[in-house]
Amino acid sequence: MYTNTKHADADADVLIALTAIESAKTKATVLLGEDTDLLVLLLHHADVTSNSLIFKSGNVSKVNTHIKIWDILKTKLLLGEELCTFLPLIHAISGCDTTSRMFGVSKAATLKKFGEHDFLKTQAQLLYNANAKDDVISAGENIISSLYNGAPYEGLNVCYRKFAARVLTNKTCVQIHTLPPTSNAASFHSQRAYLQMKMWMNKDNLNPCEWGWKVANGNLVPVKCTMDAAPSKLLNIIRCNCKTNCDTKRCTCRKNGLECSVACGECKGTGCTNSSKTVDMDD
Repeated sequence: MYTNTKHADADADVLIALTAIESAKTKATVLLGEDTDLLVLLLHHADVTSNSLIFKSGNVSKVNTHIKIWDILKTKLLLGEELCTFLPLIHAISGCDTTSRMFGVSKAATLKKFGEHDFLKTQAQLLYNANAKDDVISAGENIISSLYNGAPYEGLNVCYRKFAARVLTNKTCVQIHTLPPTSNAASFHSQRAYLQMKMWMNKDNLNPCEWGWKVANGNLVPVKCTMDAAPSKLLNIIRCNCKTNCDTKRCTCRKNGLECSVACGECKGTGCTNSSKTVDMDD
């Protein structure tokens, strides 16, 4: 039996999908895989004039595993060429292996909004054509704001508006992780989404450290933000009343990424595992 082996120097999913698409130019082709990335790449790159191209997803090596079968050419015609062009961005910005998922924003809802709103398509096209980092950040923020039902060009001021609305209506405290990201955090998310999109489109060899990543202990880690989590006046009023050692997410301070302080009811920011500071209690 003849076997043709290829080695991926970068993203293996790109090579796998493009190899299947190349094969479909001369004969009917079936690709077996488990990764959503492959489906996105096939729909983005496939030529609707080629031979039959089928994607079977699921763990094909296990018995009684639910297998999904996608006819790529029919699916691409159903979604439309324009939406399939934007699929790498939609998948990356809504959360994939290299980008985080935004709270309360599902892939299905993201895909639906891109299909229905011309503003999102316009911003996606701007991001696709962007070369300057500022353009990527601007278009990315407009997209993220729209996914949180913000008005066109409102930006992530929607974060403050939603926070104020929830404070007025919620009977319990507003959980910070349920809010849209700040502009600063969104800028790095947009850069990582842009980088991943370019990799999937098989274009541009970009340096990750220039697009939302940094090297720490020899590994690439995401840059989450470069500003404080909240204004100092707000940070000063967050406190806990833990009876234990403040070593779980039940601790309000730890949950919000803050160290305990003298305002905390029990530990006073000194007698727990969530503080690196020593405070003179007499002072």
